[in-house]
Amino acid sequence: MSDQKTRERRSPPRDKQLSLEKDGRNDYGENSKSSRKNIPLFKAQSNRRGRHGARIAIDAIAADGDTVQAERQLLFADRKALQPNKTKTPDIPLGETLQKKGKRPSK
Repeated sequence: MSDQKTRERRSPPRDKQLSLEKDGRNDYGENSKSSRKNIPLFKAQSNRRGRHGARIAIDAIAADGDTVQAERQLLFADRKALQPNKTKTPDIPLGETLQKKGKRPSK
């Protein structure tokens, strides 16, 4: 009849166990709504730092003509842009969050 696979039937205890293992919770410690603005902000700031460093290196090439030093500055600017000071952290499972808060005994 139909080629679609039906969803497996789960008991309530199994469903609860999967929820505790797989559902993620933001445990960063700040308001969850602020992440919506802060993550794009720190990404934009790291890009600006990289562009600023590259602009300084290019200006040094134009002024001095010292290409070796300017090349080093360009590489440093690229590395600075690609490795921001702050990085995103993944959410932790719901079970670990509850265990940290002392609302669920450890297994």
